[in-house]
Amino acid sequence: MVDDEVQIEVRDTNSLTSQEMNRIIELFEANYDEADPSYIDKSVDTLKYIALASSSSKLVGFGFGETRIMPLPRLSDSEAVALAGMSCVDPTVRQRGLFAQMALHVLSEGGNVPTHRPYLFCGRMAHAVSYRTIAKMSPACVPASGVPLSEWHQETLEAAATAFGVSVDSNTGIVKGSGRPVGYPRLAFEPTEAERELFQNVDRTSGDSLLAIAWLPNAPDGW
Repeated sequence: MVDDEVQIEVRDTNSLTSQEMNRIIELFEANYDEADPSYIDKSVDTLKYIALASSSSKLVGFGFGETRIMPLPRLSDSEAVALAGMSCVDPTVRQRGLFAQMALHVLSEGGNVPTHRPYLFCGRMAHAVSYRTIAKMSPACVPASGVPLSEWHQETLEAAATAFGVSVDSNTGIVKGSGRPVGYPRLAFEPTEAERELFQNVDRTSGDSLLAIAWLPNAPDGW
């Protein structure tokens, strides 16, 4: 669990000051080699909220996100769609549940996460560690190794990509980047063979990512 001395607040991204933006970029650069600060600017433009975690006035974590109510393919009603963006945590407070706590705060802001029906969780993953997080949340996560993407999967991936303001190859879930890396996380991890397969065509040198989607707590019939 997050220590008591870490406080989390959620802010509208449009309200961030230049000083706060500098602190966010500094933490991003502390977590990633070759970090591209323009990715933070794009996150501010795309997603409505950011969770800021502080300890003794020091920024130790941030996470972008937003939950929208929007139409989705083949469903009669508009649904809640949780859009999880870039998150970073200072190495001194890792392994304490801060990533999950920031996501809970930022995606709940605005009151759009339903308590009585499933919602769609979406995130752009650049490496296997991030993908594992969403894959563990639901057995209905796609893309998934060995699971062919149905037309419904593909249509929903395209809807999620539109919400993020990007284009996706609906056959693979790969989002093409800007032509330069977003950055390389300073993490030591060993992907499984299935994860290698999923990410084998994700070109991180060009800023590519994998768009993963999962229904929580369970998928609609026929998914």
